[in-house]
Amino acid sequence: MGRKAAYLKDVLLCAVLWAVLGLPALWAGLTRILADRYTWPEVIAGLAVIGVAVALARPRPPAAMLVAAALWAGSVAVRGDPTVFFPALAVTSYLAGVRMARARPALLGLSAAAAVAAAVVPFVRWLLAAQWDLGAWFFAVTGIALFGLVPWLAGHARHQSLALTRAGWERAGHLERERRMLAEQARLRERATIARDMHDLLGHDLSLVALRIGALEVDAGLPESRRRAAGEAREAVTAAAERLRDIVAVLRDGDGDGPGPGPGPEDEDTADPSEESVGALVRRAAAAGMPVTLHGAQEEARIPAPALAIVRRVVREGLTNAAKHAPGAPVTVRLAHAPGETVVTVANAAPHRPGRGVTGGHGLRALAERVRLRGGSLESGPIEGGFTLTARLPRTAASRTASRPVELDLALARRRVRRTRLAAALVCLAAAAGVAAFVLGFTVYEAVTSVLPPAEFAKLRVGQAESEVAAALPARTRIDDPSWPEPPIPPGARCRYYSTSPEPFGDLKLYRLCFAGGRLVAKAFLPS
Repeated sequence: MGRKAAYLKDVLLCAVLWAVLGLPALWAGLTRILADRYTWPEVIAGLAVIGVAVALARPRPPAAMLVAAALWAGSVAVRGDPTVFFPALAVTSYLAGVRMARARPALLGLSAAAAVAAAVVPFVRWLLAAQWDLGAWFFAVTGIALFGLVPWLAGHARHQSLALTRAGWERAGHLERERRMLAEQARLRERATIARDMHDLLGHDLSLVALRIGALEVDAGLPESRRRAAGEAREAVTAAAERLRDIVAVLRDGDGDGPGPGPGPEDEDTADPSEESVGALVRRAAAAGMPVTLHGAQEEARIPAPALAIVRRVVREGLTNAAKHAPGAPVTVRLAHAPGETVVTVANAAPHRPGRGVTGGHGLRALAERVRLRGGSLESGPIEGGFTLTARLPRTAASRTASRPVELDLALARRRVRRTRLAAALVCLAAAAGVAAFVLGFTVYEAVTSVLPPAEFAKLRVGQAESEVAAALPARTRIDDPSWPEPPIPPGARCRYYSTSPEPFGDLKLYRLCFAGGRLVAKAFLPS
């Protein structure tokens, strides 16, 4: 039902548009106000062509514009009248500009139409009037620009404005979706931050607690009941670590099988002065009973602040994993500087007894992602029965690729609108200047080439053969019909009007010569 209603609406709009554009033609057939009265076959033909242009206006806008241009050029060629059908050309050109996204087809079509009209219209006028009519050529060329190109540019500016409006609404929708997405990402990042802190801090502390209790469990100086109690305590700590792992998995990604959301711009690592240094981490682990050695402690002061926070995280993660999976094994922490980068290594030898710690892999995956975002690399794996964790970080933070500004599409759309409006204004100014120059030049040309010298006019005699009179006449007539009263025209005669002087802007004074039956039947002087 909706499609049928839309179709009926389109038909009704086309009918109204056809009636409005056809009104000047109907008026020209009933009166002589707009032009010499059109014959009814001419009116019907014009209405039919307007109907074709209106029917093509929506599905084929360029074709509708060219049909209207052909109708207008035809009226100029046959009737010498540019007034009746120019509304059809202007309206269809405007609608084509509104409905066309590309400018090249319209410009090529209008240029071709102007070239064809410039060639055909004067030729048709010569066939009908037996003389070349430069005025028809002028209307053919400038009319396409004024009634075709300028309305099309105005319509295209409207098209760009509508496109800008649509882009603005789309941008608003995109921003709303982006706002919701950013809020969700912020929530996920907060969960990931909590999970990271729980994993890094609580996990590290629980590992050290388990390490201390494990030392009591194997202490031969304690009674069996105390060692058994220490073992139960260590198992309780291990179970707590397992529950911590489950909580971390839920906070990271909800199912425990993924690295969770990566750090956002606001989560960038910076060295917190209150955070434990590498030396403090090593001393704390040693106090808990871990046989750990630090090499290159003095290098920590040379590490840039952005990389220092990552280095401390790598050391904490390495010590935590050694306490979990290789209790009692010697651990080596090494800080070193290579050309352009900082290298931190945490390595443990083969464990004296198997560890009972749990692993979810979350710590290393999250740590690897943070090192990668800093432009570095993280390597981990077993070496000679032990385990080595090595991170390489550049001295300077890796530059992030600048994203394309989100307002770029709107800026481009605004630029296209301004460019189209400027082009329309320039075309209007150029057309106005060209019309003024042409009218001025044509007026001078018409005045100079239509002068019948008074001496030649005095020599002409009524009854003289038209062929003899034609030898003394100029190439052009000045006007076709004077606007002021003149003596009666002899029955059946046709009259021509010539200038008395080449002055183009003074009072117009004319010589009238009337011919009938191949002879001069009347001559008169017509003052303005």
